This record gives sequence, structure tokens and C-alpha cells, in this order.
Amino acid sequence: MYVPLNLRSIEEHPVEIFFETLLVLVCVGVLAFAGLTVKKLYQGQR
Repeated sequence: MYVPLNLRSIEEHPVEIFFETLLVLVCVGVLAFAGLTVKKLYQGQR
């Protein structure tokens, strides 16, 4: 992942940081959704 070395880098690339934050949020959301789905499937089988 792109890690800015100083504050100037952040100011120059706000779009990159926005997309990286969005990517992390999407990954967390997908993992949480997958976990809930698997849990419901296991409960349904038993």
C-alpha cells in the first residue's frame, strides 16, 4: 500500500488516500458479510 512519508504527500494525493480507505472498508465489509453468511448456513444445517 502507498504510505505517505510526510503531510505534503497527503495533500498532493487525496484521491489515493480516499480510494485506499474505501478499499479497506470494502474488504472489512465483505469479510463481515461472509462470516455472517457462513454462520447462518451452519445454523440452518443443524
